[in-house]
Amino acid sequence: MNSTFFGLELSRRALESQQVALNITGHNIANANTQGYTRQIANLTATTPDSIPAMGRNLSLGSGVTLDTITRARDAFVDRQFRSETSKQQYWGSKQDSLTKVESILNEPSDNSLSSDMNQFWTAWSDLSKDPENAGARSVVSERAQELTDSFHNIAQQVSDLKENVDASIKVQITQINSYGQQIKDLNDQIKRAEVAGDSPNDLRDQRDSLVDDLSKIVSVRVVETKDTTFADRNVNSYKVIIGNENSTSNNVLVDDSTLNSLDTNPTTDLNGLSGIAWSDSTPVDLGTKLGTLSADLETRNNDIPDFEAQVDALAQGIADAVNALHRTGQGLTIGSGGIDFFTDGTYSTSTPSALPGVTAATITLNSAIETDVNKIATGTTPIDGTTTVTAGDGSIAQAISSLSSGWNALKSLSGFTNTISASSLSDFYAANVAQLGVKVQQADRMKAGEDVLVTNVTNQRESLSGVSLDEEMTNLVKFQKSYSAAARMVTMMDDMLSTIMNMGITK
Repeated sequence: MNSTFFGLELSRRALESQQVALNITGHNIANANTQGYTRQIANLTATTPDSIPAMGRNLSLGSGVTLDTITRARDAFVDRQFRSETSKQQYWGSKQDSLTKVESILNEPSDNSLSSDMNQFWTAWSDLSKDPENAGARSVVSERAQELTDSFHNIAQQVSDLKENVDASIKVQITQINSYGQQIKDLNDQIKRAEVAGDSPNDLRDQRDSLVDDLSKIVSVRVVETKDTTFADRNVNSYKVIIGNENSTSNNVLVDDSTLNSLDTNPTTDLNGLSGIAWSDSTPVDLGTKLGTLSADLETRNNDIPDFEAQVDALAQGIADAVNALHRTGQGLTIGSGGIDFFTDGTYSTSTPSALPGVTAATITLNSAIETDVNKIATGTTPIDGTTTVTAGDGSIAQAISSLSSGWNALKSLSGFTNTISASSLSDFYAANVAQLGVKVQQADRMKAGEDVLVTNVTNQRESLSGVSLDEEMTNLVKFQKSYSAAARMVTMMDDMLSTIMNMGITK
């Protein structure tokens, strides 16, 4: 036999449950615009029924409702897809940014570019070949040569600055990874304590997921969440975060529940002073390929920038070698000015070819002897009769140097000259390198645009599941409010029934 107050107790459970459901709905509405918030769901369940005897048998009589759990509307598969696509998007975004900066250093096509300076340099030689004794034409060759070397120096300086910036960015990202790892580890501790106490800390889980989302922008991330077998009677989980190549044979676990494996913030540097990526015990980290901004910056610093730097250095060396080879065979207007180099590495101004060290974009310099005396610019061949002055009107050397803009024919008659440029001309070599860089930028643009679409799609998919829909919440608000009112009405009805019972047998 049930208690007389069974109906009141049932109504109380209904009031409590609907009120909690209303509060959860209000919490969802309040956080509709909160970044990283996951919609929460009140899971109501029927309480254990009572058993009552009836007609010689026992019947189950429902005893009402109670709040079982409060869960998050979250899908681990969608989360994994979101983080994977985010890592790819950030990789190509970082590559796009870095390659665009490299491309902007060349400033092509424009009047203030290296190709423009090269063209003006060759044109100045061509003009000088038509009037070798003209002092003005000689000064123009000297000025164009200095402009050309200044352009090389400017490119070399910008490349050096870019490399330092990327290296600094890598160090900042290492610090960010350690910071995210520390915060995730602290949240793991707080969440586990709450789960052990039987709580469901959904808001703390949202904070942890947001940190993992941010971490996935820097490196590839995989989350492994398993049940902690230490607590068989409760729902307590262990949370592990793996970064980089998840198939790596090395240990790539950043956070293992309450254990943090930090990255080395001051790793050993290579011969160029560039730092690598390693754990605090100096074990290298396998970051995988094409995932996250850190991987992109490492590729830019270790491959893209050095390749670009080597191409510009090769061009500077090629110009210096070709021009010097022809210039040494010529004779200027000044007596004894034959056999000197036109370009040097800036450390000397003599005419000893064997002592000339390698020229780079940072060191190529107009011979100071020519800079102070333009009459030492060789324009014609040294006379066969052994005199030290060039034949009047002889601009053959200047013309040969001018022809370097379109090919190597002028160098074929020189013995012992080795051409280090693998192109039909210096201009073609430079144009090919510019085109190659342009192709890389276009690839990064195309891949970034594609990943933007994929990230948008998976973000929409995630929002449709985990985001707060005000329409849905308002519907729930009405539903739970009506249920609460109905439960309250039931209390009133039970009160009337009890009053009737209490008034039985009373006569006026």
